Amino acid sequence: MERRAKERYRVWFPMTVVTEEGDEGTAITFDVSAGGLLMACPGRLEVGTPVTLRFKISGDDAEERRIAAEVVRVEPGFDEEGPWRFRMAVRFAAPQPDLEGVLREHAED
Repeated sequence: MERRAKERYRVWFPMTVVTEEGDEGTAITFDVSAGGLLMACPGRLEVGTPVTLRFKISGDDAEERRIAAEVVRVEPGFDEEGPWRFRMAVRFAAPQPDLEGVLREHAED
């Protein structure tokens, strides 16, 4: 049985994924921890691709968060023909312990 080092939260929010080349794409996250997240997106990136994630977890956030991350897994998404054709897991370049409280507050039960 797999055991994760960080608690995961079911939280849905939109984000912008930016590559080192400056290309931007939209994604929706739905599984987040202080160490990384799983997102649904229309396009795919290769495993190992460094990205910057830009997002606000809620409208109450004072400013947009920017977190450096790396793509660690890519798999088929929710709908092969729709906008969320891929699911990509990313690992944050550095843990984000300050996310814990916000994620817990906004998580689905």
